[in-house]
Amino acid sequence: MKNIYMLFFLIGLIISSDSDLDYHLHLYSINRLSDGGIIKIPFRLADIDFKHQNSDIEVSSRISFEYKPKFSDFYLKSNSPQDFEIDFRELYLTWYFDNSEISIGKQIHTWGSVDQNSPLDNASPYDYYYIFSVGTEQKMGSFSGAYSYYLGNNTLGFVFSPIHHTNRLPIGDDDFPIELPVVPGAELIQNVDNEFEFGGYVKKTFNKGDVTLSYYKGNDRVYNLSGVNVFSNESETIYSNIDTVFTYRQTDVVGLGVTFIENNFALRFDYGMFYTKDPNLDVQRDRPDKQDGSFAASSWHHILATHAFREEAYYDQATLQIEFSNKTNNFILGLFDYNLKKYSASYLNAIDIPGVEADVDPKDYFYPGLGAPLAILADRALMYQLQIQRDNNVMFSLKGVNDLNNSGFLTEFGIIKSISDDIKIHMYLNKVVGDDQQDDEYRFNQMEDFSHFRLELEYFF
Repeated sequence: MKNIYMLFFLIGLIISSDSDLDYHLHLYSINRLSDGGIIKIPFRLADIDFKHQNSDIEVSSRISFEYKPKFSDFYLKSNSPQDFEIDFRELYLTWYFDNSEISIGKQIHTWGSVDQNSPLDNASPYDYYYIFSVGTEQKMGSFSGAYSYYLGNNTLGFVFSPIHHTNRLPIGDDDFPIELPVVPGAELIQNVDNEFEFGGYVKKTFNKGDVTLSYYKGNDRVYNLSGVNVFSNESETIYSNIDTVFTYRQTDVVGLGVTFIENNFALRFDYGMFYTKDPNLDVQRDRPDKQDGSFAASSWHHILATHAFREEAYYDQATLQIEFSNKTNNFILGLFDYNLKKYSASYLNAIDIPGVEADVDPKDYFYPGLGAPLAILADRALMYQLQIQRDNNVMFSLKGVNDLNNSGFLTEFGIIKSISDDIKIHMYLNKVVGDDQQDDEYRFNQMEDFSHFRLELEYFF
């Protein structure tokens, strides 16, 4: 209901003022190569970008209508006929003054020198449903404030948020190609005590490029394993299933970004050093099901054993991007590298916790909660993108990702046809190949069935 009220408010602004307004309608069908079946994942059906400036104040918004394809049991779970949602991806106010600007509201921040998969682009969370898209289409807005100060060739920037924002993750009830090892219920995740996040950067611009130093402190966008509890009756003769505790680590990022541009050549580089630590020194708590009414008050609720993993790690990520371009062609080559430099945690021995049948090394479940989204696919990867404009109406594209540690890869060939200035038709053939030497947890093996043919229609007005 709040979204509806806000929509009417923006429509009123649009009608009553001289504002910049862009509409974008996007229709597409996506079918598996294996059997021709439709892949049912959410996609943005339409976008409306709105800007209105009055003197030194500007209001900006981006509204999306996301369509969610229905499954056969859709009406067994809900009797609502609605199958799309209104998403206010951005809605913020900017005040311009002297050599500065301040913005506050729900906004998408973009940090880093490379176009995609920057380890430094952490101020806004990612939407994993759009992880194969480009630019800000991958990201979600965060309620935050930002300040930028410009002095000659120097830029000083700050960003802060009082709210911990997490990535939007698939929960296993659709055809998203990447499966997470565990999808815990909300009751299993410990709340973050300190949600405040902040960061800053200083950029020096030269004739042929720039250099940026940055720092960001925040909580991870992806949950991680924090510890376990075992509950029993007071006599400790009967114990329950293990209570697995998840949380979000606190992470600091120090970054360096470099851009060099010479004629038709561009070199971009981002490097981030990460220090992450689990804030939970212990994980003792009441049974999670005590709160939802399923807990038997006289049964087993005594903590028989508890173990906190107390993870602490240093890792780094780097992305190098090389670009060649002219009036009709554009070629981008990228290299991504992720290394876990140092790791420590409390190892869990099966003999220490009743019910644990095997030793647990939390390092096996470690995942970088901040940094480049490509880390979900591979530790080292080669990325490429080629666009060839044959004439004013047709463009050919080729892009892909190759795992440099294993033999998995993704490649996609596309043709974009301009019917008019306002209408484009896209046709893409996407192929994912896994690695037979790896198990089912290997990301490219999970994605093989995502190989597809995609037909898209775009209308700009």
